[in-house]
Amino acid sequence: MNAILLINKPVGYRSTKCVAVARKKLGGMKVGHAGTLDSTASGLLILLTGNATRFCEHVMSLPKVYRAVIQFGAETDTYDYSGQLISERGFENFDGGILTDSLFLFSGIRLQSPPSISALKIDGRPAHKLARSGVDLEMKERPVFFRNIKILTPYNHNDGTVELEISCGRGTYIRSLAHDLGKISGCGAYVKSLVRKSIGLFALDEANYPDDDFNFLPLNRLAENFTRIYVSQKDSKSFTNGMSILLRQSLKVFRGISEMKDTLCVEGDNFLGFGNYAGYDYVRPAVIVPKDSLLC
Repeated sequence: MNAILLINKPVGYRSTKCVAVARKKLGGMKVGHAGTLDSTASGLLILLTGNATRFCEHVMSLPKVYRAVIQFGAETDTYDYSGQLISERGFENFDGGILTDSLFLFSGIRLQSPPSISALKIDGRPAHKLARSGVDLEMKERPVFFRNIKILTPYNHNDGTVELEISCGRGTYIRSLAHDLGKISGCGAYVKSLVRKSIGLFALDEANYPDDDFNFLPLNRLAENFTRIYVSQKDSKSFTNGMSILLRQSLKVFRGISEMKDTLCVEGDNFLGFGNYAGYDYVRPAVIVPKDSLLC
């Protein structure tokens, strides 16, 4: 079965545990996640089953929306509520208006330093293991993309918190955003709570809890996220046999919310795939997965 499984991951669950639970319930079927979610966070996790796991990288490219409560007045080593307190300066003198005025600084592409307590690999080893063993890590900045940051609940002068909705691209750490906002405030900040609300067109309210009877989504739902072409039976046969096809011969073109620089989503009656632009109006097949007829 090649399908999509949306999971509402509870706080305290690791993403790998969700995969293991799903794999066991599905009798050992191949299951993979399309991007992890911190164990301290809750919300939407996308799992792919069967050969659909080959689309993991493409799903990871989809935009994500988070709802975060940021606590001002202190810092932790993990940049969230689960870490050790390393600084406590209080929020009494923080002017919440500074926050409103500074959020525009995070719009678009900016460099971000990931937390040292993270699953990122450094010389083949997870950063969190190195950091907790006492290694002094220098986390390299990397470009991330913020589509939008909106204040949902204004800054609370009584408890030093603000609730944000953050729309961002792949690889963004909301914990690092909180840490950076803490630097701007001068009093420190960390993530008090974090929920992932959506990934692309997939929403949290569609998701299954790990202990639920699972409802699967067909690969058509994945295709809706991408700018794509729909091809004829003749081109479907050529594409699935490894041959390049002509863009101008596609039956339909659909505009999605995600476009890839050198890659195009290609859909037929019985398959979903991605191809690379090959010049002269051609698309060369890269990844092809048959649709599951029981789900389409």
